[in-house]
Amino acid sequence: MARQRKHDKVIRSYDGIDREESTVGLMFLRIFIMLVIIAFIVGVSALFVYNLQKETEENTSSVAPTVDTGAFYQKYDTDVEDALLEYCNNSVTISEYNNADLTDYNDKIKVNALMKTSLDRMIEDAAKDGINIEVVRGYMSFEECNTFNRNCRLELENEGNTAAEAEVRAAEIFPPGGSNEYQTGMLVKLSGDDSGEFALTDTYAWLYKNGINYGFINRYTADKFDITGIVEDLTVYRFVGTENAQKMRSFGMCLEEYSDYKASR
Repeated sequence: MARQRKHDKVIRSYDGIDREESTVGLMFLRIFIMLVIIAFIVGVSALFVYNLQKETEENTSSVAPTVDTGAFYQKYDTDVEDALLEYCNNSVTISEYNNADLTDYNDKIKVNALMKTSLDRMIEDAAKDGINIEVVRGYMSFEECNTFNRNCRLELENEGNTAAEAEVRAAEIFPPGGSNEYQTGMLVKLSGDDSGEFALTDTYAWLYKNGINYGFINRYTADKFDITGIVEDLTVYRFVGTENAQKMRSFGMCLEEYSDYKASR
């Protein structure tokens, strides 16, 4: 009987060890499962953050917007890039100077040499689509801008505006020298051979759709008047380079907004 009790005691001892080992094993299994779950959560969170960051970058200038594969690109040095985005208006002026980078567009009109190739290419490609684009104004000197502005002011006075009213309105229509981007040679006034309001012509439709692919933007639009200070003129185009033009269209920015945006990055 004593021998049997001893035997049972040994059995119970082994059972306790087994239960203890089982408990320890279960505890380690639970810890392992928790670690796996934590690792999974961390991995999913990291993937979510990565995708969110990637999506955010795609909505900013770090990734260029989708562009027409037929776009005409040119590469520029940093100093040239700055010149492409230089702007002036009735609040931001440029100095009186003669642009050294002028080249003849024809025997009457000069333009900035930076835009000549792109302008020629755009007009040639438009002609292939049956659109005839004519350059009617290019570079104007400081003095020429002042003369044009003065004539505009006098015309407004003859229409019954006071001298003060005429001065303000003339600056909004055609700024004087120092505030006029025609001085840079980067601004051109274009026309077509179709009649009627320019905004309703095939020429304008073609320019709006394709101009950015050659680096040209509508410089003065009604929705940006509060920023540019210049009334809408859909015949006036500014050369900024193809990549800049496409991004400006994508971001919905005018030159002032985009130039300041680029400078802040």
